[in-house]
This record gives sequence, structure tokens and C-alpha cells, in this order.
Amino acid sequence: MFYFKASLLNSRISTKLFVFLAVIVFSIFFISPLAILSSSKTENIEMIKVVQLITTIGIFILPSFVMAYFMNERPLIFLGLTKKNKFTDFAFVFLFMILLIPFINLLGELNQRLILPKAFAGMEAWMKTAEQEAARLTEKLVQVRTISGLLFNIFLIAILPAFSEELFFRGALQGILRDWKGVKLAIWITAIVFSAIHLQFYGFVPRMLMGAFFGYLLFWSNNIWLPIAAHFVNNVLAIIFYYLKYNGYHLPDIDTIGTGNTLWLGIASGALTIFGFFQLKKHFQS
Repeated sequence: MFYFKASLLNSRISTKLFVFLAVIVFSIFFISPLAILSSSKTENIEMIKVVQLITTIGIFILPSFVMAYFMNERPLIFLGLTKKNKFTDFAFVFLFMILLIPFINLLGELNQRLILPKAFAGMEAWMKTAEQEAARLTEKLVQVRTISGLLFNIFLIAILPAFSEELFFRGALQGILRDWKGVKLAIWITAIVFSAIHLQFYGFVPRMLMGAFFGYLLFWSNNIWLPIAAHFVNNVLAIIFYYLKYNGYHLPDIDTIGTGNTLWLGIASGALTIFGFFQLKKHFQS
């Protein structure tokens, strides 16, 4: 194993990327039977949650740590996990993510108006079906009535995905591509893959842009915990909103803020988001 690690450390970036993909495929091979089992029991929410927990760890977290170990002599530094955190940094990121919501919703609405040429009618129908199925599953997952159910959802749908996906995409994949293609290209390639892998094509553009922001956040700060925090805020706000709505609180749909009658809010949010983006860059690079 040590000989293999030494060989990989000195290998070309393309070889490291190939090995990274091989590790992912190897993980999926062992996890896929669980996914097939859960798909046959789509009404069993508890089963789906257990499978989601296992697949998140097996497909995102473990491959990230394995590849960091083999690719760098200091794997935790490579993943950006060792940087000291400042409260003000997290506060700025939290406020930015709140500010971003209406603009992301506006971009999502525009993205949903995408109409493909007739030649791609079959693909478009499949995309819509996949989107509807993902929305249906998400709705079932967030429909809980107890505080314990809410807390578990926060762990499963907010904390765990934020940590695992940022570790995988920004920490491992972006780190490999950064050494191969340079920082900016690595950020955008990773953002495209990050959005595409969710298989929610009518939210592709806003998710890609959010992924790019997470990538720049890591680049500016060299601290993976900041994109993890930003990702967490995005997820947890939706979970809390839907929990309150499902339990009788009359709240607006968080996904529609910045669209329709509140279009002005989406436009204002966009302008402030662009300004805030450069202010965050200035803050972290000062």
C-alpha cells in the first residue's frame, strides 16, 4: 500500500483523476444494491433515509478521504480541513446565503422555462419525470411532525450532504482539477459536475452557480469549512421552512421568494449578490 501511495503521489494528474474515478465506481458497486432495494420500497421513508445515510458516507465521504490520503502527504491540509475558523467569516457567509435566496429562486424559475428542440423531446420528458420524482421524494422526506424528526432531517439533509458533497466536490475533485487545469477552470468544471450529478435539470443553472460560489469560497479562504457552512445554510433553511409549513404555520414557499409578485426582490437580491460576492472576495483576500 505504501508503495502504491508513493507511486501515485509522483504520478501525473490525469492518473490521479482516473484512480479517483475508479475509487468512486468501486464504492458505487458495493452501495448500488442498497439503492436498488430502497427504490423497490419507495413508500418506506425510514428505509430511504437509512440508505441515503449509507450511500452518502460510502460514495462521497470515504472516497474523498481515501484519495486525499493517496494523493497528498498531508491529506487533511489537501482537503482544507485544518484551517482555523473565525466567527466573522461564518457570519459573512451566513448573511450572504440569506441574501442569495431570492436571486437563486429567480434563476431557478428562468431555468424551468427551458424548452429543448423537438429532436430532444424524449430527453426533455425524462428530465421532467426525474425532476418530479426528486421533488416528490424530497417532499416525503421533509414531512415530519416532531422535533426529533426535524433534528434528524437537519442531520441527514443539511449537515451530512453539506459536509460530504463539499468534501467530495470542492475538497477532492476541485483539488485534483486545480493541479491539472488551474484554479478557475477547476472551479467551473466542478460546479458543472456538482449540478449535473443531482439529476435535477430544471435547477441546473442556479445549482451550478451556487457550486461555483462554493468553489471560489474555498479558493479565497483555503478553508473547506466555509463552503460546508454555506451549503448547510442553503439546505437547513429549506428544511425548517417546510417543517413549519407542514405543521400548520402560514409561511410563504421559500422556493418562490423572488419570483412572481416578489420579482423585484429577486432582482434586488441579484444586484446585492454580485456586490456581496466581490466584497467577500475582498474580505478573504485582504
